[in-house]
Amino acid sequence: MSELLTTESVSPADRLDYWREVICAVYVQLDVEPVVREDFGGSVSLTPWGGTRISQVGSRGQIVNRSGGAAREDCLISLQISGIGRVTQAGRTAILQPGDFALYDTTKPYELAFDDDFSQIVLQFPRAALVDRNVHIESTVARTCFGGQGIGAVTASFVRSLADHDTEIPDVQRDRLGEQVVDVAATSLSAVIGALPTAESVRVFNRQRILDFVDHHLSDPNLSVGSIAASFGVSARTVQKLFADEPAPLSIRIRDARMARARRALEDPLRRHQTITRIAHELGYGSSAHFSRVFRSANGCSPTEFREKGPGDAA
Repeated sequence: MSELLTTESVSPADRLDYWREVICAVYVQLDVEPVVREDFGGSVSLTPWGGTRISQVGSRGQIVNRSGGAAREDCLISLQISGIGRVTQAGRTAILQPGDFALYDTTKPYELAFDDDFSQIVLQFPRAALVDRNVHIESTVARTCFGGQGIGAVTASFVRSLADHDTEIPDVQRDRLGEQVVDVAATSLSAVIGALPTAESVRVFNRQRILDFVDHHLSDPNLSVGSIAASFGVSARTVQKLFADEPAPLSIRIRDARMARARRALEDPLRRHQTITRIAHELGYGSSAHFSRVFRSANGCSPTEFREKGPGDAA
């Protein structure tokens, strides 16, 4: 049932051109520019579910542009699986972290942006399917549908389940499920328009998303307000404003998160054999000397002294 198209089937020199041909054939006519041309690669696994097509795509960082309307009037929904994606259309940009999804319309220009390696599940179906379900497409495109709770979580789970079991379902059931997944997705999209969050709830949610991002990237030596802003497709000032009313700015919260993780590592009896240098590198510090200076400033003692005191004395 599934068709797999991968750049591994061609020579490295031909992979980018092949990739352009693949995504134009699978989706609509698109322009693609890689973030980094060296070692470019990608794959698409495509499966039909009646009038709906579900594809799983993974590739290196790239910018994808649709400059005009498509001959085939379809809508697509991208569900982010790994990496961070941005969907821009109708003057809006939806930022997708894993689990989130967004709608875009092939009859209008749009842009998809991925700064690093990524993977997605993409639903593709006739535009009329949403019109028939009373979804106002122009108001709904490029809005982030959060997959962590409520109907968004139900939709994301349903899409992932179909993709995971695409070879196990008989054709008759596949046709029905293809209709049902559009039903569920339409309910999610209508909810985004019908219950737009308040400004304060958006700020709280975005702060937490950034803090979650920080927690997962503490080992990155380049982690900073600027790099976080770039990953979310916003300015550093926008990120700083999110934390303007907080007790500490984001840069201090990054330092404190690293120090908390450092203290846990130094207190862990199973890690006593590990050097201070290794722990420093795990936390994104380029040298043990820099790490020790920051640690002493935050904790009043060096990492070695902290480790020698033991958990009880250090507390």
